Amino acid sequence: MVVTAALVLSAASAQVASAQAASAQAQADATAKLPGVAKEADTSTLLSTGRLKSLPDVQRRAWEAYLERSRVAQGVDQALLNRELQTLGKGAMTRAPFLSKSFDYAGNETDAMMASDSAQKLVLSMISYQTPSGGWSKHIDFAQGVRTPGQSFFSENEKWQYIATIDNDATTSELRFLMHHERVRPDAKVRASVARGVGYLLAAQFPSGCWPQVWPLQGGYHDAATFNDDAIVEVLQLLDGVAHGNVAVVPDSLRQQASAAVTLGVDCILRAQVKVDGTLTVWGQQHDPVSLAATSARSYELTSLTSKESAGVFEFLMTHAAMDARIPTALAGAATWLEQTAIHGMRSDGKNGLVADASAGLLWARMYEIGTNRPIFANRDGIKLYDFNKLTDRREGYGWYSDQPATTLKKYRKWLTAREKAKAKRKANTGQL
Repeated sequence: MVVTAALVLSAASAQVASAQAASAQAQADATAKLPGVAKEADTSTLLSTGRLKSLPDVQRRAWEAYLERSRVAQGVDQALLNRELQTLGKGAMTRAPFLSKSFDYAGNETDAMMASDSAQKLVLSMISYQTPSGGWSKHIDFAQGVRTPGQSFFSENEKWQYIATIDNDATTSELRFLMHHERVRPDAKVRASVARGVGYLLAAQFPSGCWPQVWPLQGGYHDAATFNDDAIVEVLQLLDGVAHGNVAVVPDSLRQQASAAVTLGVDCILRAQVKVDGTLTVWGQQHDPVSLAATSARSYELTSLTSKESAGVFEFLMTHAAMDARIPTALAGAATWLEQTAIHGMRSDGKNGLVADASAGLLWARMYEIGTNRPIFANRDGIKLYDFNKLTDRREGYGWYSDQPATTLKKYRKWLTAREKAKAKRKANTGQL
C-alpha cells in the first residue's frame, strides 16, 4: 500500500495519516511478537568470507571491495547517530515518525503543487532523513517535520534495520520527488541530495549487477538480490531515467555511471532467469547475490518462482528489448511459463483463497514450486504448504494471488505484433533497394 506525494502534500490528508499511524504502529508491534515471526531461513552464508574465498580471484576481489564499501558506509551512518546520542547523553535512538503506507511519488503531482511552500517543507524533511550513505529508510512520515538529533532513520523499531533500503519504493520515490521539485524550484541542497541518492544506488549495486534489499548490507535475506515488490525494477527504472531522461539536476559523470549500471543490471536479470531442464521460466522473489540462483527470504517466502514480481521484470525487459539480444528469448520463455501456470475460472477473495467464478479473468498464485509449478504457501513457521486453506498466521495481509501477469501478457502480445510489423517493414524496404 502506498500514499502518494500528492496526498502527503494535503494538510488534511497528512493529519489523517498521522492519526492512523499510531494505530498502524501498534499493529506492527503486535505482529512482531507473533510466534515464529522472527524465524528466517539461514542466509548468513550468502556473502560469507569462506564462500568468497572459493571464488576466482577477479570475482573474489570485486566482492571483497564491495563488502568493504558497505562496511565503510555503515560506519559513517552509525557514527552520525553515535555522535548525536553522545551529545544528548542518551544511549538509544528514538524512532522516526511512522507512516503506515509507503511514500510514493506517483508522477501526477502538478508543477504548481511541487513548487508550493508545503512541498518545500516536505523536501526539507525528506532531506533530513537521508542517511549519510545517501539512501532512505521506509515508512517515514515526512509530513511530521525534519529529523531531530538522536532520531533513527527507521520508524518501525529502535533497532538498526532498513538503514537504508530500496524496499517498498524507498529511496527511488524520494529521488523522483526531489528531482521533480528541483525542476520547478531549483535548490542547491536538493541537487546535492539527488546526487548523493543516485550515488547511493550506484554504490549498492552488486558486482553481479543486481541489488540487495538493504544497503549498507544488513545481513540475512536482505543481502539477496531482491526482485520482491519490484525493488530491483524500481532502481533500474530510476537509473535509466537518470541516464537517458531529461534530468539536468544530475551531473554528467553520474549519468554515465547510471547508464553502465543499467546495462549491468539487465545482464543480471537475464542471468538470474530460472531454467528448469534447460527451459527458461521466470524469476524468484530473491536470488543468491553471487550464483543468482533463486533463494528464500522471510520465513513464509520460500524459494520459488513468482508470478507477480516476474511480471514487473518482464515489462521492464520488454521496454528495453533493444539493450540486449537475449531479451526476446527471455520474454518468450517467461510468457510461455505464465500462460502455462495461469489459473482459469477462479477469483481470490483474500481470506478464503480461491472461489469459483466463470467470469473471472486469469489469476496466478504468488509463488510456484520450482520444477513442478505447483502453487505453494507457508505460515511463519516456514513449512511448505500446497493448500491455501492450511494457512493460519499468514492467511491474511499477504498477496498470495495476483492478476498482474494478465496485463503483462496483453502488453506482450501487442509488443510482438508491433515487432513483427517492424520486421516486415524493414524487409520490404530492403527489397525495394
